[in-house]
Amino acid sequence: MKKGELRTLLELHGLRPNARFGQNFLVDPALLKRIPEDAGVKEGDTVLEVGPGAGALTFELLALGAEVCAVELDRGLARLLRERFAQPLRSGQLHLIEGDALGKNESLHPEVESWWHQLEAAPRLVANLPYSISGPFLARLPGRPLAGATLLLQREVADKAAGPRKGEEWSPLAIRLALAFTAHVGRRLPPEVFWPRPSIDSAFLHLGQRADALPAEQDAELRLVLREAYSQRRKRLLSRLDKKMPQWAAALEACGVEADHRPGEVGPEIWRSAFHRLD
Repeated sequence: MKKGELRTLLELHGLRPNARFGQNFLVDPALLKRIPEDAGVKEGDTVLEVGPGAGALTFELLALGAEVCAVELDRGLARLLRERFAQPLRSGQLHLIEGDALGKNESLHPEVESWWHQLEAAPRLVANLPYSISGPFLARLPGRPLAGATLLLQREVADKAAGPRKGEEWSPLAIRLALAFTAHVGRRLPPEVFWPRPSIDSAFLHLGQRADALPAEQDAELRLVLREAYSQRRKRLLSRLDKKMPQWAAALEACGVEADHRPGEVGPEIWRSAFHRLD
């Protein structure tokens, strides 16, 4: 959908981009067609799309015959989507959930949780994710079954989520993602392909489920340990954990973590090895 077409569609429904919801619509038709292909979406696949906006990407997913669960917080856009997709495209079906995709305490919207648990096969996640929720949403993915994810994010967020570059430190989110998925940054996009134009570049983050991903209960425990470890990230890791989680301090030390190591210097595979020490 081109910018002029999108503007007209929104005006017909009395709508305009809402900065509070982080709405930056992708207005490059050729790129919109490529996204489902890059994500590996095929006819009959189940796809979760967060922040569908006016439905430009939704249209391409449905046209391929995907079963799409779209989560939209903006009431006006949710109304537009219901009207636009009242008639199904090809064999694709749209299930629209109106509300915030983010639930409390690392959960998702209750309807999304229910939808996910009822699936027989892991869904794909394909979305131009609203910038305002990108980090918190990514933090909710480890421990969940995913056939794959293709997410359009702020370039900085995508780069950090994929893991640190040489000389950089690990973040809690990057550690958890690395233990759940293979991650790489794909095509980078300039502000000109969006309307309104954001002030930053964007990039695709591609996630693939690891066969040895931490199970949900271990990821939940790791999240708590990392929260404690990073509460004072410039402090030494072992001395920090020894006060409240001595078993973890002992396990990490047995895995080679030295007394002067800070949290960001300890990579995901050491945390995985520490779990084995605790078993």
